Amino acid sequence: MSEAAAGGAEVRAFADPEATAAAAAELLAELLAAAAARSGRARIALSGGGTPVAAYRRLGPLVRDWSAIDVFLADERCVPFEHDDSNARLVVESLGAGAHDLLVHRLVEGGSPGDRARAYAHDLGETPLDVVLLGLGEDGHTASLFPGHGALEAEGRTVAVLDSPKPPPERVTLTVPALCAAGRLVLLVTGAGKADALARSLGEPGPQAPVSLLPRERLLVLADEDALAPARAAGLVRS
Repeated sequence: MSEAAAGGAEVRAFADPEATAAAAAELLAELLAAAAARSGRARIALSGGGTPVAAYRRLGPLVRDWSAIDVFLADERCVPFEHDDSNARLVVESLGAGAHDLLVHRLVEGGSPGDRARAYAHDLGETPLDVVLLGLGEDGHTASLFPGHGALEAEGRTVAVLDSPKPPPERVTLTVPALCAAGRLVLLVTGAGKADALARSLGEPGPQAPVSLLPRERLLVLADEDALAPARAAGLVRS
């Protein structure tokens, strides 16, 4: 059942992380199919981290034609593809063998983080993304946009982060304007450890909660009950 959050975001609650992941996979498959039907191709940005892996594993075989989809990264660490911290590697391996003809747009190899960010912006182009799947850190960061960080004020489509509060320090991330331009923003959050961060994200907009800076009318939150508890208690989510 859908609920409303402060500012107009839509919230869908689930009993546990497994149910949340299954719903996320089904939703993403539907959104991609609709975008491809409208335009001939679909454009999505996916996030790294542990939370979306279960959703990606379900999503791979749900999409009929991956060759019609451009998969970008909401953020990437400046590490080789083979590195354990590579988001591109996580996405490719998690979508798995079911994702035939998968096209994941990676960072160019070599160069400074700034050079790589500019190249990725060129690869991304000016057409807005159809869908972005975002995660949420316990500190409130999404993509590689950290609370209070100067990258939140960046213009354009991508920005280099040289001093990430979490290792590795050098990253490339989509900017707030790039996220705001997307057709649909899906925020996937599970677990009590991220509950306070989710409540802040659904509260008053401000740089200490990067998700709060995104357009609520296009934000859909998929979360389990543990993650939603403080937001409910604060009256930020209502039936």
